[in-house]
Amino acid sequence: MDLSGPWYILEGEPGEHLVLEVLGQRLSGIWTSEALAQGFLARHPELGMRVSALETRALKEAFLRALGMLKVDGVLVDYEPGAHQARMARVEALLEEVRHA
Repeated sequence: MDLSGPWYILEGEPGEHLVLEVLGQRLSGIWTSEALAQGFLARHPELGMRVSALETRALKEAFLRALGMLKVDGVLVDYEPGAHQARMARVEALLEEVRHA
């Protein structure tokens, strides 16, 4: 999965990230385009979050470490509500990938 470009995430207050509980797993999301992230947010304005860009390795690593502290298991990539499938990556695997990029 090529995630070398910017990541777009949803965040609220400092340290507050989108976390979904799905089938006993804690998941978050990253989007590979701002338009996709804004599209998700437009469908869920009640979240009160904003789209932020992670453009450097250090920011991506900090985000993944924060997810680890929130006990998030995986990240959905370019998640769209209603889609039958979404790509998922384990937080630990992504962290290793980012560290060695």
